[in-house]
Amino acid sequence: MKKLLLLALCLLTITAACKKARAPEDKAVVFENIKQTVETTNGITYKIFTVNNQTTFKGILIVGSGNDEENPAEGSLDGGAETALCQKAAANGYAAAIVKYQKPPAGSDWNARAKLIGQDYHKCITAISVKYGIDKSMAVVAGFSYTSYMLFTDVSSNTTLSYIKGVLGACGGTGAWNAQNFKVPVFAINCSGNNEADYSGKGLYEQIPADSPIKARSGGVTDNSCSTHCGGDWTNQMYTKMAAWLQ
Repeated sequence: MKKLLLLALCLLTITAACKKARAPEDKAVVFENIKQTVETTNGITYKIFTVNNQTTFKGILIVGSGNDEENPAEGSLDGGAETALCQKAAANGYAAAIVKYQKPPAGSDWNARAKLIGQDYHKCITAISVKYGIDKSMAVVAGFSYTSYMLFTDVSSNTTLSYIKGVLGACGGTGAWNAQNFKVPVFAINCSGNNEADYSGKGLYEQIPADSPIKARSGGVTDNSCSTHCGGDWTNQMYTKMAAWLQ
């Protein structure tokens, strides 16, 4: 009898340990028919938003959070603006995810950090493309603040994301050289007040050469209803541009 009790206790202990060890990505949250799941695939962690039980998708949206420009940490999965954009995209038939990009190694310069961000977005696109059966060329990336700066730098300096349909950049900016060397279309949206210095919003778009192959599909907005860094609600504008690119 004692042996049977001990065996039962052991089985209960093992079961409890397995439950505790189970990764949080095993659990999905469904709210208003939008499923949110944290997954780790292809060496990258992301929170993906999809309509519950949907199996075919119009395309992929990958969004990155803001960060401390001087000492960036890994990307957050819980930003309000990032979540709002992903929820809207998911509700309209896209697979949308917030990426937990890496904390860059100590001493990394601006260009090295931008390249790493591009690589992490690429890993995330590839993971979702394979897992959900979506052509990876049907992808758009988006950034808020820090990740906008990084993406603008990456798609002008590197070719990692040269296959995507475009970059949505909120409250970020870049230099004239970068704007003149974008390899994919961009959409920049910013508050007035020149909070991001260099070129941002409408001014960034105007720096793209008229004969650039990406000019016609790009855009830039300077929102005069706000004057602080990331002070606008631009979910609808960003979603509309994404949907146009992914037609």
